[in-house]
Amino acid sequence: MYLPLLLLLNVLCQETLAMPPTNPLLWFREPCSSMDMPYHFGMRGRNGIYWGWNPDVERGDNITMINRATGYQATTVSYFSQINSPSGYDGHQLLEHLDEIKGTGAALIAAVMPNGLSFNEVTPAIAADIANVVRQFTDQGIEVWLRFAHEMNWYVKPGTYRGNSTQFIKAWQTVHAAVKDIEGCLMFWNPNNANTMDLYEQWWPGPEYVDIVGMDIYASKTTANFRNIYGGFYEAYAKKYQKHFVIPETATKPDDAALKQSWLKAMASDDLSAYPCLKSISWFELRKSFDYRVVMGQGNEVMEQSMENFR
Repeated sequence: MYLPLLLLLNVLCQETLAMPPTNPLLWFREPCSSMDMPYHFGMRGRNGIYWGWNPDVERGDNITMINRATGYQATTVSYFSQINSPSGYDGHQLLEHLDEIKGTGAALIAAVMPNGLSFNEVTPAIAADIANVVRQFTDQGIEVWLRFAHEMNWYVKPGTYRGNSTQFIKAWQTVHAAVKDIEGCLMFWNPNNANTMDLYEQWWPGPEYVDIVGMDIYASKTTANFRNIYGGFYEAYAKKYQKHFVIPETATKPDDAALKQSWLKAMASDDLSAYPCLKSISWFELRKSFDYRVVMGQGNEVMEQSMENFR
């Protein structure tokens, strides 16, 4: 007779520990409304769009260091985490940043990448593991945007992700079922830039399974702006389905200083009020094939020019 009682107490304790986001950003916010409710205290561009960063953690940078360098509290912070085996997922690459993220008040953009298994191997058990990691953040009041298998249309090409679009959609819906009742967690569908709009549609899980839409792209021309880079995608998914629109990572290729500053201005200073679904942008503040950074490791003149877009 004691076992059912213990199980009930365990469920009640879990429900008691669960809490809404301490600093809600998109949670309970109307997707395509210009009303800024709930209000978040975090960093914004001069155009009012919320702003965050992808820190170069492998080279020792973190969000606290970026906040200190900019003088602003990032609204979002993005980290990457791989599922390395079909036998389970522990989320350690995310969890090692939990205390720091909580201290900043930022929302977490969690890129969970199924690198060590195929889409077909994303079972309810794997989805439950993902949900368990997410809850460890939301239980601390941290809002989580779950960017599951981001850039799926790109990563299947080199075999980083294994499977086709039909299998991806099934995997996505399996993960959605595991996290949909977690207060403070939003599912973030995020393909990579494609040549034509029809190439996205085969990867679309359906509006009932998506809370946020966004697309990764790296500008290559000083003439780039929101309309000519994101406009078609925004219309097809954010506006059509009334979804939050978020740019989870962007910078420029090549890493030309003038090009970086031009694109940063287009994102953080240009008037984007014609796109009310657009809520947040995150800069890819890393060194990889290019030095994408506009803050860390930059001289005073570059930093001053970068930060002018936020004053």
